[in-house]
Amino acid sequence: MRFIDSDNEFPISSAVLHSGKVFEAVVTGIPDGSHHPVAGGAAAEMREALRQLDVLLAEAGVDRKAVCTARLYLQDVLADIGAVNEVWKVYFGNHPVCRRAYGVQLQAGMLVEAAFTAEVG
Repeated sequence: MRFIDSDNEFPISSAVLHSGKVFEAVVTGIPDGSHHPVAGGAAAEMREALRQLDVLLAEAGVDRKAVCTARLYLQDVLADIGAVNEVWKVYFGNHPVCRRAYGVQLQAGMLVEAAFTAEVG
């Protein structure tokens, strides 16, 4: 098991590579070095989360086409799913990731958090 982008303050990491075959990551709209989400609403936060995902996937040696499942956690799923879907379409194109979206209470003023699983190798 290999932890990717581990936090030195807390025992957490942004991603983990299991047995060199399964990649899992959790990303938010909060850029590295900040304590607050990017400005611009759910779409902007989703773009930032996907930017972070690209970095983590590259470190695992794969790209977005390796992503097989996703779980989206939205502060207000009914209000924000449309904007998030537009960003999603641009990012994934015709790659049909199995996705679920949930309305949840998020921390730190976030509107979006996302978890991804990808196949490696």
